Parts: sequence; C-alpha cells; structure tokens
Amino acid sequence: MFSIIRTGLEAANKDLAVISNNIANAGTNGFKKSEAQFEDLYHSQHNNSTEIARGMGVTSIKPRQSFAQGSLQATNGSLDLAIMGEGFFALGQPLGRGANANERPVFTRDGSFQLDRLGNLVNTDGLPLLGEGQTPINIPFTQVIDHDGTTSTKLLSEIKVNNEGEIIVTYGLDDVKKVAQIQLADFVNEHGLKNIGNARFQETPESGIPSFGFPKERTIGKIQAGFLEKSNTDITDEIVLMLRTQRAFNGCSKLLQSDIDVVKKLSQR
Repeated sequence: MFSIIRTGLEAANKDLAVISNNIANAGTNGFKKSEAQFEDLYHSQHNNSTEIARGMGVTSIKPRQSFAQGSLQATNGSLDLAIMGEGFFALGQPLGRGANANERPVFTRDGSFQLDRLGNLVNTDGLPLLGEGQTPINIPFTQVIDHDGTTSTKLLSEIKVNNEGEIIVTYGLDDVKKVAQIQLADFVNEHGLKNIGNARFQETPESGIPSFGFPKERTIGKIQAGFLEKSNTDITDEIVLMLRTQRAFNGCSKLLQSDIDVVKKLSQR
C-alpha cells in the first residue's frame, strides 16, 4: 500500500511542477503550455486459467505540449513577427563562430527580432533567423548607388515584412528592394518536438524532420508583422488545475499517514 500511495504523491508533484512552469511563462512570447500525462501501473497475477490485473499506482510520462495558437499582441514593431496558423521560425547557431555540421536549427514561435550591428536579423539572444535555403538573413544598413558614373550612398530608412515573409526595405526616400524571404518550418508530428526552454524546440525522431516552405504555402501559416504571439497559457485554468492537484496531494498525504499509523499499531501487538 505504501508504494502505491507514494506513486500518487510523485504524480501530484510532477503535475504541480508542470503547472507552475506554465504559470511562470504566462508572459513569455511564443510559449506553449504543457499538460502532465500519466498512466496506470499494473501487477499481473497468473494461474492456470486466468490473469488478474491489479492496480499498483500511477507513473508520469512525457508531458504533452499544447500548440494551440496564442493571442496576438500589437507592438507596431516592423521586426516583431507573429505566425498565423501552422509553422515555426527557424533559428541558426550564434554567428561569428565556426560552423558545425552536427548543429541543427532550433525552432520557435517567438517572433521578436532585431538587427545586430552587422545587419543580421537575430532574436533577443543573438540567434539568427534563417531565410531561404536555411541561411541567416542580413539587411545592409547602406546601399551604394551608381548613377551615370557617379556613386552615392543611401541609408536604410524603412523595413517591411509582408504576409509571404518577404522583407522589403527602403534606402533613402524611394529606393525599394526585396532583400530576403523568411522560410517557416513545419513538422508531421509537432507534439514530438523536444522543449529546450526559452520557447524553443528541437526536432526528434518522433517529430520527424522539418519541411521548409514560404509562408502561405501548403499548410504553412502566414506572417503578421507588427504583432507578437503571446503564451497560450490561461492563468485561470492553470490555477484551477493547481488547486485540484494540491487537493490530490493532500489526500495522498493523509492516506500515507494513515497507512503508517496502522503499520505502527500492528507492529506494537
């Protein structure tokens, strides 16, 4: 009996840890909440004719990620991007160090990007956003114009990203050009992705390899510039779950104490 009650306590602890993590990341852009998953433990008793399965407690298994769309918050930032529908932004390894063939992209729904001092489009941790061909996107700050043998330099004045992920920039007053296009990654089984923290994921054999495509192609969603996707955690739902789990934990604790008291009384006889 003691071992069965202990599995209940461990399961409640695991559930509380998952819920606490969801609540702690309720303000994290692109965060996807998790749901604790459990399964029964059974002990089989054999004889000549029948097999009886007896419950021996519960065990926790890999938490299930919820990839439901989070709400969009308007920021009006030209490089704040949200994905409407399926897909993930692909992030490369930090720039400025030797390439490693074993390093693969990581994936996120957090579309908060900015330009570094070299014009690379990076996230808040300096990881580059990958575009066509899974190469880092670079936006030059200046452009040299040759007109009738006379050269002049124009400064970057505006950046726009359309629904198809095309990055359109303006130099000077009216020199408009497309400099890159964002590609999004999609997976056969996104629930198989490995959560590595900071609203980022890695591919696994369970998720399958990513298929890359431009926004609005096939089943891939479109990009909404000037918005950020917020966490899909609902604080009210998580608090209700936390209260329910705490009651379960308290109930298991009382059962455990009762079991200990019974054993003590029996041992004293």
